[in-house]
Amino acid sequence: MSDIEKTQNDVLELREQLKSMSVDMRMFSLAMRSLYVENAVGTSTEAARKFRKLRDDTRNDAIVYLKGVLPLSTKFVASISEYFEYYEALDYNEWCELLSDVLEETVGYRELSETLIKMHEDILVPLKRRKDEAMIIATELKDLKDEYRRKKKELEDKASTKRGWAIALAFIPFIGAIASPVLSASADSDLADAVAKGSQAKIQEAAALTVSEVPIPALESFIDGIRKAAWFFSVTEQILRKFEGKAEKSESDPNLKYLYYKVMNKEARYMKSICQVFYAVLPDVRTDFLAIPTEGTDHNYIDIWLEKQKKTIKEICKSGTLGIKLMAAITDGY
Repeated sequence: MSDIEKTQNDVLELREQLKSMSVDMRMFSLAMRSLYVENAVGTSTEAARKFRKLRDDTRNDAIVYLKGVLPLSTKFVASISEYFEYYEALDYNEWCELLSDVLEETVGYRELSETLIKMHEDILVPLKRRKDEAMIIATELKDLKDEYRRKKKELEDKASTKRGWAIALAFIPFIGAIASPVLSASADSDLADAVAKGSQAKIQEAAALTVSEVPIPALESFIDGIRKAAWFFSVTEQILRKFEGKAEKSESDPNLKYLYYKVMNKEARYMKSICQVFYAVLPDVRTDFLAIPTEGTDHNYIDIWLEKQKKTIKEICKSGTLGIKLMAAITDGY
């Protein structure tokens, strides 16, 4: 497969991933917010008390995401939009003249993607630990699993979507009303119908089920999108180095360089449009996290986590300018 064909395939895959990432992020933020919906798990049973403890521990991860990861996720989407501006704003000759700058930006964006992957993987660790606790608590509260599995199976049979897990959010008052249109925007109408029919389930069981079923798949799906971006920038870096390298110029077909530019130029408008959709979701995501009560938050936990991520940025981002920007993004978020 030629570099041009690879580029076309990589851009198309990245485009498809970006389409779903806005929904994945919103599902993650709604799952976190749902734990604090009024009257959620408000009884005095032992299982309910256990869940409230688990919920408050999970809150620390939500605050960490809001202050440390969300600002960089925003920067990540901005980087993709900015990158394709090179191919929309510049004609071929201008792009050739600025090829070294484009290559430098490509390296920086690859480093940003790799940094964000590491940060998301780090936050998955405590979430997976709490998932195991939540599954036990869900059983103690009663057993919603059979009904949940049945609805999920119906959903997956009728609607072509990887977000069958998000049905759990439909069981939470108020949150379900938000989740339904978010999901229906990216899947068949059957999905929205199935979500709407889930409103009769009990809050307590649904809340525990939400912790065990929704945040992790949503975050993992989002990470897949970042991995695709990292791969895209890595491959693009290698292609641009071929075009730039003096030693390879004699071997490089000038037409190949032009065709590469044309492919990227054609995709620029579509990619920027998809990024705008993602931007449109970010205010709601931020609102979801801000709606979570902060009283009782373990600030020491948050401080330690953020310091660890600053170290990660220094290790991965060799581009000094980008590293400074990312450090500033975390500091501003905090």
